[in-house]
Amino acid sequence: PKPGTHPDEEYAILRNRKGIVRMAVKHGVPLVPVYCFGATKMMRRLQLPPIFERLSNLLRISICIIFGVWGLPVPFRQRLLYVIGEPIFPPTSQSGGTSESRSTTLEHQVDDMHSRFCDEILRLFERHKFSYGWDRKTLKLV
Repeated sequence: PKPGTHPDEEYAILRNRKGIVRMAVKHGVPLVPVYCFGATKMMRRLQLPPIFERLSNLLRISICIIFGVWGLPVPFRQRLLYVIGEPIFPPTSQSGGTSESRSTTLEHQVDDMHSRFCDEILRLFERHKFSYGWDRKTLKLV
């Protein structure tokens, strides 16, 4: 987790990530939402100076140093709970129309399916967090 975040909050970087949804819509393949409880506790992150975060954003790559057991990239022992949601099927596509109207329709379909995917991830978290002992935790989509 990023330093300065609240310990009772989990974060999923999904808000502006629509590439996988776009591919699912284009190819007519359903998405199956999955959340893994405990994955954020498997590794630690070394706090780097703020310049690295700005450089990371500028280059659009992740610059971070993670470590686990004995300072190595070996994860800490952690109980995991995977929860799997219902498949989210893409809308059936209608062929025809201009390329501009197809592009607009595709973006609407992607936005709709992405919204349903995010809602299902939140639903899965809220439904199963008690089973993992995370009663007070909340999931924020960023």
